[in-house]
Amino acid sequence: MKKILLGGTALAAAALVAMPALADEKPVTSGLSINITGFVAWEAGLIIGSSDDNRDREYDFNSNGRLQFDIKNVTDSGLEYGARIRMNNVNRRQNVTVDRQYVYLKGDFGTVTLGDSPQVAGDFGYFFAPDDILNAQGGYGDNLDGNYRYGGGDFFSLDPTYHSGLDKSTSVKYSSPSIGGFIFAVGFTPVISDSKDLSNGTQGRQDLFNGGQVFENAISGGVGYEGEFDGLSLKVRGTASYANGISNHWDLETYSAGGQIGVDGIVASLVWVGTPSGFGVGQTDKNFDTIGFGLGYSLGNGVNLGLGYAYTWADKNNDLFGTDSQKLDLKDNHVAVATVNYTVAPGLNTYAEVVYEIQSFRKKGIFNQDGDLIGTVKSEKSWEQATFLTGVSVSF
Repeated sequence: MKKILLGGTALAAAALVAMPALADEKPVTSGLSINITGFVAWEAGLIIGSSDDNRDREYDFNSNGRLQFDIKNVTDSGLEYGARIRMNNVNRRQNVTVDRQYVYLKGDFGTVTLGDSPQVAGDFGYFFAPDDILNAQGGYGDNLDGNYRYGGGDFFSLDPTYHSGLDKSTSVKYSSPSIGGFIFAVGFTPVISDSKDLSNGTQGRQDLFNGGQVFENAISGGVGYEGEFDGLSLKVRGTASYANGISNHWDLETYSAGGQIGVDGIVASLVWVGTPSGFGVGQTDKNFDTIGFGLGYSLGNGVNLGLGYAYTWADKNNDLFGTDSQKLDLKDNHVAVATVNYTVAPGLNTYAEVVYEIQSFRKKGIFNQDGDLIGTVKSEKSWEQATFLTGVSVSF
């Protein structure tokens, strides 16, 4: 992490060159600090076994990066203010994705966040203990919370923003200060799209029309408690989120409840995420539920272990496809991951993990010559795969 203090002679000189100023004027950035963080990662993947043999090779390499800029200052009255810009997919294959861009105000009253920030459903709903242990970055060695580049990961949720669309919006959010360990938060966004080019983007007029949009008037709320007792850390939280479906999308209704404990280098978490309507970014009104478990353990000397398991089940006739494009109407889904992480030096991490997943379906699709779905037949079939991943990352 690199810290830059703005102000001083260099910035003052630049300001004088740019425009005339009185002797007692100060640059508007006086006292601000900028923290620059990020990572660069490389990964090798090997499909150990799969029920799907429709490919030409079982292995591949991939790499990615992230840049994050955090700006912060505190006024004489104690008001903290700042901003964050986070750029994902810093690589040669994809356009850079700016998935965080917001300003915040923080004081004794709590925190107000304005912009593209994690929804309350993500802030309060996310529980996965290995995330606190593995020193992972952006899906590289992240155990259950990985990127699933070789298939899978289509249905389970570790918080309600998974598969709901709640992660794609510009919103206003209030988070309370801790009151005896108890906290709460609420958030609102006018419209949500499944496209990064819409949903409260710079061309705001597009958001006044339903075309290309998924939900409107989305609200999220969360309550929780955090505390420590004789070396045992504890946090429990719950969330509820609602939105009106538009453009032939179902209304969104999703909930979560979870908890995490930690003691002596061991952390464990359990989370339930239930979506009675609007799963798959508004594609279905059938109920989806996930139970997710995580266990992390630090062995010392830079060695950390992570275990994750998620079980998802769904109501009949949800008609959603998974990784296998021939099968639909999910019945249930099991995902299990084991990860070993080793910190070689500060900021330098390497890892190895095995991912196993099975998706069970109730139907098989019938397609015409153009690949369009024209019907379905009952077919109790599954997609199954095991993958080995290993890689190295440098974080700063």
